[in-house]
Amino acid sequence: MPPLLEVEGLTVRLPGGQSVLDDVSLRVDAGEVLGIVGESGSGKSMLALAAMGLLPPGLRMTAGRVRLLGENLAGRWRAHRGRDMAMIFQEPMTSLNPVMRVGAQIEEVLRWRGGLGGGASRRRALELLEQVEIPDAKRRLRAYPHELSGGMRQRVMIAIALAARPKLLIADEPTTALDVTVQAQILDLLRALQREAGLGLILITHDFGVIAEIAERVVVLYAGRVAETAPVRTIFDAPAHPYTQILLASVPDPTQRRARLAAIPGTVPGAMDMPAGCRFAPRCPHRRDVCEAGPPAVRALAAGHDVGCLRPFGYQR
Repeated sequence: MPPLLEVEGLTVRLPGGQSVLDDVSLRVDAGEVLGIVGESGSGKSMLALAAMGLLPPGLRMTAGRVRLLGENLAGRWRAHRGRDMAMIFQEPMTSLNPVMRVGAQIEEVLRWRGGLGGGASRRRALELLEQVEIPDAKRRLRAYPHELSGGMRQRVMIAIALAARPKLLIADEPTTALDVTVQAQILDLLRALQREAGLGLILITHDFGVIAEIAERVVVLYAGRVAETAPVRTIFDAPAHPYTQILLASVPDPTQRRARLAAIPGTVPGAMDMPAGCRFAPRCPHRRDVCEAGPPAVRALAAGHDVGCLRPFGYQR
C-alpha cells in the first residue's frame, strides 16, 4: 500500500531561480504523526503550502512530485484540497474571515466539500464545534472570530479542517501565541482527534517539546533542505546531524539552573544568500573544506534514519 502522502525531490524556486525548497523528500503513512522541526526561515510552512498546492504567487515547483495515496497531485490539488487533505494555518485570526460568523465559515466547507446543505450543514457545524470541545457551542456558531479567544479560534480552525473528514491533516504551528495551558489542550485535542479518525498528521513546529509529546517520526529542515529524518526516539537519543544536535542542546534543561544555554551562531540564510555547499556549513562547528564544495546528499545511516551530512557527527570521523 502506498504512503498516505509522499513528497519526492520537491524543489520550489523564486522567479530569479533561487531555491526556497531544494530536493525535499518525506512520507506520511495513514494514522502516523510526522513532526517537521527547524528554526524560523527553514522552509517548514513553505513545504506545507507546496504539499497543499497553495504556493504564493511568483513561487513555482520546478522539480519533484507530491502524491496522495499514490496519485500525483500535479493539476489535481483542487479536487483533493479540503476533502482528502486539509490544513490548519499558523494564525487563526488572519486565516478566519473577520466578517463571517463562525458557523457560516464551517457550513461553507460542508456545502462545498461535504455536499451538505440547509439544516444538515448547521447540525454538522454544531457537532464539529462540540467535537473540538468549544463550550456553549450553539451560541458560538453565531459569534464572529474577534469575539473568541485565541484558543477558541484555533479550535474553530481545527473544526473547519476536519469538516470534510480528510485523510491527511497538516497543522502549521497550531500552538503559536497560545499560553502554555491552552497549548497543551490543543495538542491533546489534535492527538485525540487524530487517533479517533485514523488521520495522517503533519505537525510543523519549532518546539522540540511538542515533537517529543506527539510525533512518531521527525524531519529536521534547515534552509529548505532536509538535514535529518528519523524516528522521534532516535532524534533525541542519537541525533547525527550537527544542526539537530545543536538544536537539541539549545533546549533549556530545568535541572541545570546555572548552565549557559547553547546557541547557534549566525542566522538561517535567506533565499538570495544560500551557500553553494552545505547550507549549514557557515554555522557548523564541525565544518571542513569539503562541506563547501557541494550540497551533501541525504543518505541512510540506519533503517529509517537519513542524514544530509558528509560527515554525520557521532557516526563517522
